[in-house]
Amino acid sequence: MTDILSVVASGISVASLAIQIADSLNKVISFCESIREAPADVQQLILQLHILTNIVSVIRNMIESGTVPNTLEPTLERALKLVRHDIATLSILSSELDRKLKSERRLVRTWARVQSVFSEKKISLLKSHLESAKRGLNLLQGCIIMFVIPMHLI
Repeated sequence: MTDILSVVASGISVASLAIQIADSLNKVISFCESIREAPADVQQLILQLHILTNIVSVIRNMIESGTVPNTLEPTLERALKLVRHDIATLSILSSELDRKLKSERRLVRTWARVQSVFSEKKISLLKSHLESAKRGLNLLQGCIIMFVIPMHLI
């Protein structure tokens, strides 16, 4: 009985992590999409954030539907915690920038305004955390692929 409860608790924990990551990603996406005249690399960043959101959603659906084996859940949980850290940092940085932009009278968010409020160093930091989150999700996808491919070979 305790084994069943620990498996259920582990699944809930992993699904909860995925939900937290998706919520944070949606906040960052919302902020980034509110910036007018963003350069191509920022537009690409937005697209990557959407893709990350989709991947996390697929993982959450797999967990909730029970298609992920119990043996893989601890690895999924560790990988999601790694990703959550980077996404949380992205969320904090974008919230900080959002507050700074809102504190001024002009509400129009153009890329030039973002650059004037946020240093290039912080913009680079945002990008590096996105890259780190993507690497974490690549690890996560690798775990899932290792599970899915043998299932199709049987």
